[in-house]
Amino acid sequence: MNTFLKVLGIVFLFLIAMKLAPIVVGPILMIGGLMIGIAAAVLAGVWAAAVLGLVVVAALTPVWLPIALFVGLIALICRLVRGPARAA
Repeated sequence: MNTFLKVLGIVFLFLIAMKLAPIVVGPILMIGGLMIGIAAAVLAGVWAAAVLGLVVVAALTPVWLPIALFVGLIALICRLVRGPARAA
């Protein structure tokens, strides 16, 4: 009789758990979906910012490329004037 009551109690608890499952699992899945959606939106924003940065860099290439070449040429001339590097 004791085993029968244990099995009956387990079945009863299982039935209660099955009735309460949508109440417990629903909000968990909703919060998980919301977090995934927010993460996807943030990732899309980061990608958009990176693409915008590349577009700006590409559009401003006629401006910064000659300046970078000029700075590099000055650094090369300064290094040639100083002579070869010596070991410390």
